[in-house]
Amino acid sequence: MLKSFLEQTSAKYKGMKQVYQYIHANKPVTKAKIVEEIEMKQTTVARHLEYLVSEGFIKIAEYEESSGGRPPALYEIEPDAGFMIGVDLSRIESTIILVNMSFSEVDSFTFAMTEKHTPPYTLQLIKEKIEQLLEKHNIPRDMLLGIGIGTVGPLDREKGIILEPDAFIASGWKNISVIDGLESFEDEKILLENGANVATLHEYMKGNILDQTILYCISGRGLRCGVLADGHILKNKTGDASSFGETIIEVNERRSLASFISYDYLLREVNKRYLNEKSFPFYHKEKGNNQKELMDQFMKALASEDPIVLEVVLESAVTYGIGIANVINILHPDKVILSSELIHTYPPYYEKIVASAKQYIYRMKREPVHFNKEDRNVNTISIGAAVMIFQSYFE
Repeated sequence: MLKSFLEQTSAKYKGMKQVYQYIHANKPVTKAKIVEEIEMKQTTVARHLEYLVSEGFIKIAEYEESSGGRPPALYEIEPDAGFMIGVDLSRIESTIILVNMSFSEVDSFTFAMTEKHTPPYTLQLIKEKIEQLLEKHNIPRDMLLGIGIGTVGPLDREKGIILEPDAFIASGWKNISVIDGLESFEDEKILLENGANVATLHEYMKGNILDQTILYCISGRGLRCGVLADGHILKNKTGDASSFGETIIEVNERRSLASFISYDYLLREVNKRYLNEKSFPFYHKEKGNNQKELMDQFMKALASEDPIVLEVVLESAVTYGIGIANVINILHPDKVILSSELIHTYPPYYEKIVASAKQYIYRMKREPVHFNKEDRNVNTISIGAAVMIFQSYFE
């Protein structure tokens, strides 16, 4: 089984794992290219390839056109040799995804996070859905490489504990052991990381550019930013990616970047201006305790180009751009990915953020930064969490 092979740490398997990892990242590839790139003897590579093919971990995808003699074989991984589970455990919506060794989605399940989604209820649901996905696709436990979870920090990664996150709708999300909550998978590898960090892993694997630095920003209830450089996540001790949002934007009142772009701020500011300009509120507090309903109302008003809502959103975008420019000036990323429901719902918001940021990036002409929106057709955080599981076997 692939899982057993990847768990090996002896010198005997080190070279084979190196060859497998190279094929995974560069498929399809010839034996000659492997020899050249990883500086291993041709006879050793040939022996490793023979073993990997015989075990069903890799396969010959096709043959290159021959210039004379036997055509060179092109090797690629066997996608169904193993599987991983990735979980995006977020404040508003969570996703469980089953992926194969190519990180291609086999199946997934998404659910909204509501007032009833307390930690025991949510973790039980995640556990049941993982079991159902494995059963549905006839995947035995020894083919499951592990479960990666991207969530909201701060975290205790080693113990698998979500410490004190903000803004979950349900109560109780404090000092929660995810591993204890998934007790039926106690024999499996379970890794916990901030969702913004694993999102950068997915973006990196997709581009496969070794020296690229990526900044991945997720905004909504707050602001989380993940950073990846040279294929490695830049981690702080607590797994709290929200610290970027605490950049001070307004000195006199010590207002942070997150406080100018969060959904809470947008709703409050729209309500305040409605009262000032129209003498009636955008929403009534006694009727508006459910933020999802309020944001649905907000998005509808935005879509209909309510002038007050538009004004607040675009002002917030300018501030967001300034804050992101500060982060870019420190980290010098090659690529910046922006993700939020608001960005996808109202494209001018994204455009204003980027335009604002570019005004304050001091190296923009010399070393351009490439901005992109998150691809909504891909479960970025959950697939990134699965990538984290895969990478852990080579550390």
